[in-house]
Amino acid sequence: MRFAVARSSVRGPAHVDQQLPNQDAVLLRGQRGGWVAAVCDGLGSAKQSDIGSKTAALAVRQVLKGVDKADASLINANIHARWRDQTATYRARDVATTCLWLSVQPDGNAAFGQLGDGLILFRQGGRFYQLTPPRQGYGNQTQALYDTHAPAQWQQATCTLSQPGDGVVLMTDGISDDLVPDALDGFYQAMFNNVRARSRRNAQRWLDRELEQWSTPMHGDDKSLVAIFKTS
Repeated sequence: MRFAVARSSVRGPAHVDQQLPNQDAVLLRGQRGGWVAAVCDGLGSAKQSDIGSKTAALAVRQVLKGVDKADASLINANIHARWRDQTATYRARDVATTCLWLSVQPDGNAAFGQLGDGLILFRQGGRFYQLTPPRQGYGNQTQALYDTHAPAQWQQATCTLSQPGDGVVLMTDGISDDLVPDALDGFYQAMFNNVRARSRRNAQRWLDRELEQWSTPMHGDDKSLVAIFKTS
């Protein structure tokens, strides 16, 4: 089974102007014929948000390493435990971060989970789905990795990538907040068409340009996205 993949994370203009680091972190790594991925967005109210998001992406990599049969609920708990162990010298509120993760096995079986805002889109058997429920509360309110693990705050699912074009896309809210709900299927298809037509390196360059030139009203935020598609 072959996959086309791409990842990108760029600072938003607001953080460039303020000389602040990228508060997002991304992971995309091949694993024994499959892939593991994450996008994490440190909360703007957290003083060391960039440390929190990078540590969360590292925790995803560590937890998913060697996973053959994914138990999403257990993975969620293990990610939180790893993250908190590795940020123990910080107050949790200073490194709080969202966390979206994905594991794709060589046979196309996939599992994924989400804590906080952002968006997970996926297609299986040629049918399009959205894991993420509509956002509730104020625009700057979100769930996040914090002091204690809260299983009920996580969204999770499994799917099988069985047809060309099936895949999973993870993104932070710097992108998802600007997407019209009725256009999500079209956005997914455009991502697939562009990523599969390029080499991995060129797909990342293309995606970097797209995110750097983002032209919608909330352009100020950092933007991160990972996509994994089945191509054959």
